[in-house]
Amino acid sequence: MVKIDSTRFGTIDVPDDTILTFPSGMIGFGDLHRYTILKQREDSVFLWLQSVDDGALAFPIVLPWVFYWDYEVQLSDEDMRLLDVERADQISIYCVVRVSANVREATINLFSPVVVNNAERTSRQILNAVEGYSTRDPLFRTEDGPTPV
Repeated sequence: MVKIDSTRFGTIDVPDDTILTFPSGMIGFGDLHRYTILKQREDSVFLWLQSVDDGALAFPIVLPWVFYWDYEVQLSDEDMRLLDVERADQISIYCVVRVSANVREATINLFSPVVVNNAERTSRQILNAVEGYSTRDPLFRTEDGPTPV
């Protein structure tokens, strides 16, 4: 077990086998290499990418297809090599969410998703080779759509 003193979740123990290693860190946080994915509520689509080494750093993340069913990701050959994967069924993909005071103004980073090698527990935040996505796409595409919990 690994103990994390999280400013968001308090002191938590997470199993060693849930630790993700980011050899290059997250964009803007290259010196932090170990994270874990936490679920605060069972009924929520939102997860947290919590740094193991900095308890104050946790990114809200989601599976992008919950909000963008037509989302496409294309990994470069170099990304595939660095992740040590050959097929799509070897990975999980998450996107970082930015939430403001008005949840309807939340954005999702579809340009640089987090890709996890499920077997090796290694991860990278990659640059999506599919054009048309940004780091701040609206999370909710319509004003009158439902808000997930």
